[in-house]
Amino acid sequence: MSQKTVTKQPATTTQNLQYDLFTTFFGDVADLSNTIELWDAIPKYAVSPRTQNALRSPDSRLPVHEYSFVYATRRNGQRIEHACRVAIQPAAIKIDDTYIDYYPSANEELIEEVIRKIFADQQCGVHDPKNAESWVRFSVQMIRKELKLRSKTRNLDEIKRSIDILSRTHISLYLDDNQDPVYSAPILSDVTRVNRQKYLTDTSITWVARLPALISKSVNELTYRQFNYGVLMSLSSQIARWLHKRLSHNYTNASFMDPYEILFSSIQRDSGFLAYARTNDNLQALETALVELQSNRVLQSWKRVDERKAGRKILDIKYRLHAHSDFIGDVKAANARLRDSRTTLSGPPPVHNSLPSGR
Repeated sequence: MSQKTVTKQPATTTQNLQYDLFTTFFGDVADLSNTIELWDAIPKYAVSPRTQNALRSPDSRLPVHEYSFVYATRRNGQRIEHACRVAIQPAAIKIDDTYIDYYPSANEELIEEVIRKIFADQQCGVHDPKNAESWVRFSVQMIRKELKLRSKTRNLDEIKRSIDILSRTHISLYLDDNQDPVYSAPILSDVTRVNRQKYLTDTSITWVARLPALISKSVNELTYRQFNYGVLMSLSSQIARWLHKRLSHNYTNASFMDPYEILFSSIQRDSGFLAYARTNDNLQALETALVELQSNRVLQSWKRVDERKAGRKILDIKYRLHAHSDFIGDVKAANARLRDSRTTLSGPPPVHNSLPSGR
């Protein structure tokens, strides 16, 4: 690997070591961000607007959306799987004189990604390691400009509505056989808004929000990974973005000699996006996403290597993915950054079995 380029945010007196490491990147900071181990594994944005329209009752309400998935991680070199369930309480948004329920979807996914990118700038973020709290300052205009830069333009009203949905949607996460949630909170908490009149009076005034405790926990324990945010934001489909993040977080040995193998059934179960009634439609959506990853230099190639059938019915397919040299470079930079971070903290991060509760 060529000599690394370290982009370090200017330190301030209010910062701490964990946050300093979180905001230090190996490469061009404009195109880099962090995946968050457990938080990004939760399928929060999988219910499309079309599906929501079909599910709404005559009085515009939606039921609590429950979805089961598997969260896998590695501890001490061993793969550990957790059977998880997420319950998503929809946000009630007032439009004219009517309250309409919304689940977070693609727009909210992109807005959260931008807010987390803003948090990675030390001028806009504050992290309290003792209380595992992370706060971010932003303006709607900042989000609009970033989305426009990434060809994901949204107007100010759309962005404000997405922030409302993020702050009013309640996520409850259940692990294994636990009947009580291990985590329960909105996606964004304690949002302090700025109206147009105040903004025109003082354009330096910003909004403030508290990020999920699972993100703060990851900042404390170094269970995040650097990834190519610029590539992610260039992808058009949600399943392509989901795959890119999964590969960025899990495919840590990416090389020409080590392909990544994954089952169609695992992608369908864990992403929540492949929900068409016909298997062929789900396969087409997945393979379109793989082609998009190929055209964006994440994958060099991909192919089906094993198909399980019952008669003419496809039961499952194994895909073998070969990484592009650009993605291999991204992974090597992420690996080097993680090694340096752990060395700075004098060894690997501690292993904690407990998860923080939402407040």
